[in-house]
Amino acid sequence: MFHQPDNSVGNYNYNTRIYSGITWDSHFHGNFELIYSISGTTKVCVNDKDNILECGEALLIFPYTTHSISVDKNSKNWIGVFSDDHIPYFAEKNKNIRYSKFRFDEHVESLLKNALFIEGSPDRYILCACLYTVCSQCVKNALSFPLKQNDDFRQKVLEYISEHLNLNITLKETAAALNYEYHYFSFLFHDCFSMNFKSFINHFRFEKACKALASSDKTVTDICAVCGFGSIRNFNRVFKSLCGMTPCEYRESISDKQIN
Repeated sequence: MFHQPDNSVGNYNYNTRIYSGITWDSHFHGNFELIYSISGTTKVCVNDKDNILECGEALLIFPYTTHSISVDKNSKNWIGVFSDDHIPYFAEKNKNIRYSKFRFDEHVESLLKNALFIEGSPDRYILCACLYTVCSQCVKNALSFPLKQNDDFRQKVLEYISEHLNLNITLKETAAALNYEYHYFSFLFHDCFSMNFKSFINHFRFEKACKALASSDKTVTDICAVCGFGSIRNFNRVFKSLCGMTPCEYRESISDKQIN
């Protein structure tokens, strides 16, 4: 399993492509992911449950849900990854619910084919309208089910880490705070995330730092402290290991994109 940090950044993050003949091993990220089968079949495994998407079927994958995707060379699908700030009401209301694959109503599918299921990104207002339309269709046409035990554990861990990220969080302290026996918590954590605790925390800190660097005028030193890196040296080391550049270089690259 691996983490996709590029697909975990907020600030109205959105990217999409039409794919054929691709495979992604089990991974997770902090954004929503919508998969729509244009033709053929697509195999999507979500939290160890296999789903086969036939032509016209869609699946909405929630943040930090482990999933893998396989599209054979004779099939084609559209995949869009977007941050929850596009659909804040839906994201908050449904944080403890997951949905099965579903089909769109015919007239809605026709609209989305022209406005959303395309190469590139539509106008922001049209995009948000389309994404909320997808959410509405998901609620209407998909089967809903509550989080399973492992999903519930994952959600508790993610919420605790998000709220205490500026502190020196340890596995032992997190287990105690969530009322788990240490060794059992360690087992569940590895079973859910397939990653050691320290690496996982660093990914979260990296994501929060990316958002701050892109959307605020805080100094790198202030962001380092708020995100809990402890020192500028550690901040630079972790950041460069995950995206190939220092925090300052990342901020410069974001500024260049906004200017262009």
